[in-house]
Amino acid sequence: MENAPSTSTKGIWHWNIFRLTVGLSLLYFILLFTFGSFDEASTRQAIRISARIAAVLFCMAFGASAFHRWMKNSFSFWLLMNRKYFGISFAVVHLIHLCFLLILQQYFHPVFNLAKTSSLLGGGLAYFFVVLMLLTSFPAFSKHLSRQHWKALHTVGSYWIWIIFFRSYLKRALTEYEYVPLVVVLVFVLGLRLLFLKGKMGGSFRSA
Repeated sequence: MENAPSTSTKGIWHWNIFRLTVGLSLLYFILLFTFGSFDEASTRQAIRISARIAAVLFCMAFGASAFHRWMKNSFSFWLLMNRKYFGISFAVVHLIHLCFLLILQQYFHPVFNLAKTSSLLGGGLAYFFVVLMLLTSFPAFSKHLSRQHWKALHTVGSYWIWIIFFRSYLKRALTEYEYVPLVVVLVFVLGLRLLFLKGKMGGSFRSA
């Protein structure tokens, strides 16, 4: 069960986080195509930005529990109490990212046709976990899983998604330094989890 914040607590909590993060992301993409054009360049820009937003949201959810164990303060508590909603926001933005990839494939560039089989399988498995973890963030679906199975799904899924993000951004960071901060953040949250959550199960979509 989630520990709901007091009604007097200030700040952005729970579903308002989802509304803000996903809403602003959609607004950016709408403006991108409205004031730009529906072409390959705009689509690739949408792909890059949606992936980066998703990666940041993932890290906030994935590292929330370990961060709170490391540094107990009001921010870490807020992050911990809202990690489920950062996880849901990540999943939705990452599915939007997939939509842009499909648009690129359909209208401009056969990105899936040219991709390596290993990349397709790895990315496809990550999306499989994203969908399952998203669905089982809601009681209507999670009630069909035992707590042990739910934890195993979210733990394995979270680490696999981390691997896919890290592999993708590390490769880019070697030649494009703008990706270095994302690699650093990914390594940082993994390090926190390994240091402070040894033996603990639970992933980015786990409710606080």
